[in-house]
Amino acid sequence: MSGKLFVVSAPSGAGKTSLVAAVLERMKSQHPIDRVVTYTSRQDRLGEQQGKAYHFLSSQDFERKIQDGFFLEWSGEYDHYYGTPRHIVDELEQGLSRILIIDRFGAERVLAIAKDPSPILTDKVTSIWIYTSDISELERRLVRRGKNTKEQIVRRLELAQQELQKEQACPLYTHKILNDDFKKAANELESMMVCELEK
Repeated sequence: MSGKLFVVSAPSGAGKTSLVAAVLERMKSQHPIDRVVTYTSRQDRLGEQQGKAYHFLSSQDFERKIQDGFFLEWSGEYDHYYGTPRHIVDELEQGLSRILIIDRFGAERVLAIAKDPSPILTDKVTSIWIYTSDISELERRLVRRGKNTKEQIVRRLELAQQELQKEQACPLYTHKILNDDFKKAANELESMMVCELEK
């Protein structure tokens, strides 16, 4: 039986990474599931470990992997490259399930592949949008996090506004989870994922 791919997206600051980490802690003992470690050309931040938060590459190495067809999808929307390794398809075929934390641009590409007549991802993908009740909450979280400059926060909020408007005008995701209450959102995410895995 094939594994499932959970595509999780959210505006910057909505808490997608923290939610996924909390849910994985509960689920991993019961299900063969893990997070996809994606690739990026940005510099690692304080506390981030190579191969755990991301696989960190130079822009030149990333571009070489693009040429080699290494990525299932990739983008450069956030001033750096980000990409999903193609080998996750093989892992799904082996019955392993994966959670892919990715921006909307990347999600659009993965979901387009899933709709393609080729069976590469058909019936294997579940998409999840995590959001907060308003943009000011995203700003508070980004400021509190202390990992970005003022200019970076402004840029992330502009992108977040664009993503929210796009999702409202042209819904992309099957499931939507409000993350104003972390515990409630984690429970909802876990319940939804367990339900999908046990179908």
